[in-house]
Amino acid sequence: MAFQESTIVSHPPQKVFEGLINREFQQHVSDGFRADIDQFMVTPAQPTPSDTAQVTIHRSIDGEQIVNRLPSAVQRFVKGRVQVEQSEAWSAAGDDGSRNANVTIKVPLAKATGTATIKLTPTDDETGTVVDIAGSVDSKIPFMGSKIAQMAEPQVGKMLTGMTSKLDSWLNQH
Repeated sequence: MAFQESTIVSHPPQKVFEGLINREFQQHVSDGFRADIDQFMVTPAQPTPSDTAQVTIHRSIDGEQIVNRLPSAVQRFVKGRVQVEQSEAWSAAGDDGSRNANVTIKVPLAKATGTATIKLTPTDDETGTVVDIAGSVDSKIPFMGSKIAQMAEPQVGKMLTGMTSKLDSWLNQH
């Protein structure tokens, strides 16, 4: 099972990209999930349209906040803070401003890895951006891995789409 989501942001691709790699925006998103950002790094620090970019975001969330959403067989392992490690590899901007990213999200506690692609393409009128997200989740926990992945995939897709929806209003304010 995989996820695929699409949304439109009312800003051009470069502005959307700049928002997605902005620490203040990522903090805004993390606050919505009641998560802390433990590490945030963008390389290069101020990418230009011709640059590729690497983004690393490590978040942690109180296990008590998510334990009830997990299969009962996994709940007993959720103690303390749950780490979520996200890495993004962004392409340079195309002639039309479009960009692509390969995203990996790891949750070591659940031995789960999500992989996704994010595509930023200009809308037909070039005033906004179509954000297409597609990916899948895999978990390596014996006997439970497929169940965890099946539960996680729609949530990861919704989380990424929710992030781009929040981005639209955040960009309007910044």
